[in-house]
Amino acid sequence: MCRWGCDNYESTYICKFCGTRYCSNCLRGDFYGLMKAPDHCRKCNQMKCQGKHVEVVVFAPDTEPKAPAKSGKGKESAGKKSKKEK
Repeated sequence: MCRWGCDNYESTYICKFCGTRYCSNCLRGDFYGLMKAPDHCRKCNQMKCQGKHVEVVVFAPDTEPKAPAKSGKGKESAGKKSKKEK
């Protein structure tokens, strides 16, 4: 999980011009609002700013977190709710 709340834990980068940390997945960072693109810094307004990969989480072998099991009910119930009967 990134520092700003998205589920990707390997997407935190640092701007190579100003040093601002941001997540390339959710486009949030050490600033207010969202970035326009993953390579356009919101703070210094520079293009192609993706620098070093930081805050890398290293897991021991066979201990990487897994997504929760999905049940088949989510798709079926969503389809029934979207249909309107007249």
